Amino acid sequence: MEALCIYFYMKEGGNKMKLIMSLLEKYLMPFSNKITSNKLLNAIKDACILTSPFTVVGSLAGLVSQQANYWFGEWGIPLDGILGSIINAFTNINTVAMGLTGLVVVIASSYNYANQLKGLNKGDKCVPLVACIVSLIAYIATIPNAINVGDSTITAFQINFFNYEGMFAGMIIGLASSYMYYKLVNSKFTIKLPGQVPPMVLSSFLSIIPFFVIITVFSVIKEIVVLAGFDSIQQLITQFIITPLNGIGTGLPAVILVIIIMQLLWFFGVHGFSIMWGLISVLWMPIFYEHIQIFVETGSFDKITQVAPNTLCNVYAMIGGSGSTLALVVLLLVLGKKGSAERSIGKVSIIPGLFGINEPVTFGLPIVLNPIMFIPFVFVPVINAIIGYFATSWGLVNHLVVLNSGVEPIFVNAWVLGAFTLSPVILCIVLFILDLVLYYPFVKLQIKQNTLEAQNEGAAVE
Repeated sequence: MEALCIYFYMKEGGNKMKLIMSLLEKYLMPFSNKITSNKLLNAIKDACILTSPFTVVGSLAGLVSQQANYWFGEWGIPLDGILGSIINAFTNINTVAMGLTGLVVVIASSYNYANQLKGLNKGDKCVPLVACIVSLIAYIATIPNAINVGDSTITAFQINFFNYEGMFAGMIIGLASSYMYYKLVNSKFTIKLPGQVPPMVLSSFLSIIPFFVIITVFSVIKEIVVLAGFDSIQQLITQFIITPLNGIGTGLPAVILVIIIMQLLWFFGVHGFSIMWGLISVLWMPIFYEHIQIFVETGSFDKITQVAPNTLCNVYAMIGGSGSTLALVVLLLVLGKKGSAERSIGKVSIIPGLFGINEPVTFGLPIVLNPIMFIPFVFVPVINAIIGYFATSWGLVNHLVVLNSGVEPIFVNAWVLGAFTLSPVILCIVLFILDLVLYYPFVKLQIKQNTLEAQNEGAAVE
């Protein structure tokens, strides 16, 4: 009787789910396909991912120097000699690694975009390495090189044009100059050389006219911007692009929207993170980098006034990977009968899940196109994000201020990100317990449905 009830429940609910899935397929899949194939967005995503090694090293080095200065000061240990030099070395690592993030974005975005564009035309002459060098010089050409020091003016660049503050402008200029280079180097307005010329010599001469045009364009733009009353192109972009976008694209509603779209894409078997990260990373990452620098400079969480959306999404909303599936995997192990498919999937998925990798359970259970798992997979991360947001904004847990390597297991990950404080770990544990409760009825229903299907298949064979 119980099996019959489950059958009719699934049949009735299945009709509604088919309607939902058909609507999602109609409107979401075309969006997914366009984003996946978009060369510009792929270049942005890859560029932001490439900044990770630099910011991981920089933030960890900054944490070491900040903590060393604090504790050695508390203990009365003089910071001179070899000890002082070691701490200064960590400070320098932080300054260089974090201080040049903007330049890394310029180079990475232009290189990746040129790589995406390369080969679109027959006889393509695009060289990505040359494209990123031209883009870097174009970006530097837009930066003011005069600084007032007292009554004197010296020729120098301010560091804020090279760090996270310059990321957005660097991204725009890097992509634009790379596109201009690609078009110009493949146009008829290039220097012609015989075919037997070595490739590097040929690419150098081919780049002369594109380089001249690109540097001229951005130098003229710089002067126009100054005449318009702005200090720099970066200030103009910040005022008219970054500030309005931050108002609508980095708060809790934006995080919830991103999570829902990401989970819907995953539900259809498309890598939601890869698609959405290209859209939002350029807005979200500079906020996190700013928080890292504030903590390194002040040693205080109180100076941070905004919840970083990327850590809210990646750490609290996605415990065990997209869908916050670590709880699901544990429930499969606990509730699945010995020798069952559910327990086998749990065994295969538990270790990857502890490190935030959820493909084994997503495609093994599967969650993809599974109507029973649709609701928890999409909305459990949303609930986690809401709780994480208010717990952080109300000061119940510390902000996450360290960019880690990403190889630490769940909970250790939160401990490192929270500058080795326990409150983020406690929040993750609370959310994990909540996820167990939320996933529980759906896992029970999934196991019962699998059992019913196995029984029906066995009866059909007999």
